[in-house]
Amino acid sequence: MRLLPKVRDFGRWSVLCLLAAAIAGCAPTFAPVAFHAQDNPGQLSDWHLLQVNGDHLALNAGVFAYDLNTPLFSDYAHKLRTIWMPKGTVAHYDAERSFDFPVGTIISKTFYYPVPAGDGKDGRIVLADDTRSPPIASAGLSLNNVRLIETRLLVRRKDGWTTLPYVWNREQTDAVLSREGDEVALTLQREGGERDDFTYVVPNVNQCAGCHATDNKTRVIVPIGLKARHLNRDYAYEAGVENQLRHLANLGYLDGLPASASVPRNADWQDPTQPLERRARAYLDINCGHCHNPKGPANTSGLTLDIATV
Repeated sequence: MRLLPKVRDFGRWSVLCLLAAAIAGCAPTFAPVAFHAQDNPGQLSDWHLLQVNGDHLALNAGVFAYDLNTPLFSDYAHKLRTIWMPKGTVAHYDAERSFDFPVGTIISKTFYYPVPAGDGKDGRIVLADDTRSPPIASAGLSLNNVRLIETRLLVRRKDGWTTLPYVWNREQTDAVLSREGDEVALTLQREGGERDDFTYVVPNVNQCAGCHATDNKTRVIVPIGLKARHLNRDYAYEAGVENQLRHLANLGYLDGLPASASVPRNADWQDPTQPLERRARAYLDINCGHCHNPKGPANTSGLTLDIATV
């Protein structure tokens, strides 16, 4: 057996080795996802969920992107949503409420804006683009002409969900924990070229409860978007298009999923082929239903906008 190349092949061998090293250097090198049961790391990178790799925000192994039929409107910000669960754990299906996720689950939502070509990622001009965020394959989110603003984490610990807001630095290399929230001065450029200055507000950890504490008596923090009716849609994974709920079930991350015909599904509010009433109710459900429900902070108004209870 010849373990080393012959002398005459050494030049070619060296070139191949250098090429392999260069390719390996381009690939994201992740430590395993780190679930912090008690401490709150100062850097988003300490969780090993996401990592800036050249011109992409890459996802670690086992971190899955997902989307909603109708997403919450947030001043035209686009969002990369991900979920990770510890190996060997499973979430339990619920037809109406948020799924029951195991301790160790980490949900992330990264807010970002498209920026004009050539303006630079650290500029303050962002585009008012309300088109749906593109599906995220294994390569991650392309950072070309994009400015990252913040990443919010929902962490399922033994005593419940913890909210942690991380604000991206000016270099767009990492995000820093900002429990007190933050304000980012931006200029919104509309399709016709008109510009409006505005302040993007990153909520502090207490303000997160304003939406995520959907029961005004218990004030328990829960996920909002991770419900059957919001997730029941197709997603373009690297291996092909598949229903998100079925994808999670096939991976062993979701149990109790019934036949597809019995799973509720909200409309896409931007889909003109859907009835206007269904589109309007879906929009009100995701944007208003967490407060305007029989147990929510706005229950005294008598106006119920949670589609599951109407």
